[in-house]
Amino acid sequence: MRSTELLEILQGSQREEQFFAQSFRDAIPVTQFRNLLAELNRQYGQAVGVKSITATSDYDGTIEVLYEKAVVSIKMVIDRDAPYPVIGLLVTGASVYNDNLADITREMADLPGVSGFQIAELTGATMRPVEDRNANRQFAIGSVFKLYILAELGRSIAAGERKWGDIIPLTHKSLPSGILQKWPDRSPLTLHSLATLMISISDNSAADILIAELGRENIGNLLRLTGHSDPARTLPLLSTLEAFALKMEDNRDLRQAYIGSSETEQAALLARQKARLGLNSVSIANLATNPRHIDRIEWYAAPADVNKLLLYLNQSQDPTIRNILAINPIISPGDALRWRYLGGKGGSEPGVISFAFIAKAQSGMTYAVSGSWNNATAPVDNQKFLSLVSRMLNQLAGQ
Repeated sequence: MRSTELLEILQGSQREEQFFAQSFRDAIPVTQFRNLLAELNRQYGQAVGVKSITATSDYDGTIEVLYEKAVVSIKMVIDRDAPYPVIGLLVTGASVYNDNLADITREMADLPGVSGFQIAELTGATMRPVEDRNANRQFAIGSVFKLYILAELGRSIAAGERKWGDIIPLTHKSLPSGILQKWPDRSPLTLHSLATLMISISDNSAADILIAELGRENIGNLLRLTGHSDPARTLPLLSTLEAFALKMEDNRDLRQAYIGSSETEQAALLARQKARLGLNSVSIANLATNPRHIDRIEWYAAPADVNKLLLYLNQSQDPTIRNILAINPIISPGDALRWRYLGGKGGSEPGVISFAFIAKAQSGMTYAVSGSWNNATAPVDNQKFLSLVSRMLNQLAGQ
């Protein structure tokens, strides 16, 4: 019923007060919502029908709406209590009719700041680039760096050094995203649970625990092993808490010292200044709105570097790694169903958005798709970039 009403709302029925809960209208006033509808119409024409409804539960799911120029995927959440108003609505992707990689590349080139991507076909141990833009340029990649942690964990398990069921206490807490920062200290967690939380919901505390357990030097060695083109740019590998702390204004002197030092000196500084790089030195409010030092304090990789890492992960014989990567498809469920297998990771902060996917088509062809968009002076539009990457994936799925 709500899906049918959604189509009417998208067509301009102006019945938002009956359709949306008060909490939604408080967060997004009707005037603002109608401006968003106008932008959708500008891009894709008028809404003309509902193509499909994919329910996640009785109260949320993804609706594919037919527009004149595209199929637009919209995630909708309704209240659990009668009269079941809509409490959440999010456009998660669009499949543009007569779309092509050349048009998508041109749209990416028009984004403010710098952007790049690479699509590569994976066959065994080889990678063949298919399409790219700025594929060898270093970008801040946000939480996509956690794939290097997963890869080193997988290597250590394959070597018999660890087991997925090994118990690790909760000893390192960071800021969200994630949930472990709220858990009791020293809660017992398996390596499997930590890896799952780190990849599926990008839990920063899980990532920091694994960095401490595996050793940042070993993860750095893995980064080099996979063929990163500029290891010095991102090593020593910062924990999420260290990265947050170095961005704080009160730590300006540490930040300047860190930026001006060699990799060995940086590692020594991190060890020496643990007290100033802890939770009590970090305020999430200072990180939530505008880009902060994303060109100097971050994790960096070129799209080609990320695809080499995806090639390494794709060669793993451990099904656990593939299963963990596939828990959160990132793109809309309707688009994800185009693929026989889809595993990936995203990463973002103000001024940074990045995605990385291993995608196996129904035809049997396997692709690595990675892309990043950085803007050091203003936040980036995460949903716009995800839409571009989703359209790339849709093009590949249809080949």
